[in-house]
Amino acid sequence: MLVGGALVNALAFSGSNYLFSMLRSSGVDEERRRHDKAVEQLQAAQAEWSQMRTERLDWINEELRHQGHAVQTFRDVDVAIREYSQVTGKMLNPLGSEPQLSGFYVPSDDQKDREITFVVLGVAATGLVAYEISKRSAK
Repeated sequence: MLVGGALVNALAFSGSNYLFSMLRSSGVDEERRRHDKAVEQLQAAQAEWSQMRTERLDWINEELRHQGHAVQTFRDVDVAIREYSQVTGKMLNPLGSEPQLSGFYVPSDDQKDREITFVVLGVAATGLVAYEISKRSAK
């Protein structure tokens, strides 16, 4: 049993290293650059969104304090905007949703095909190894 587990681990690491080395072609490098650039843009957008969110919360909390309506300090922008609108009768524009990676990066069809191939081969290899181990342990 111990040897079987060690064999499965060795095969899994060797197989994944082989598959990753096969996936490193010129097309994959371009895809990785596109992905990395999108992640950088996402991080910048999230930092900007977070800054705007913090400023909005601070402004609403301060306004409610100045007007004597502050019962609590808000941490959620949507709740704070709703409460501010109820108390003051003024509508504020919603902040918008937090930026997501899907807004900056869409994997190419080739990348999706490689990912599906990787998953299918990984599941098939794992199933084969499990079948062989169960077949040998049944003897």
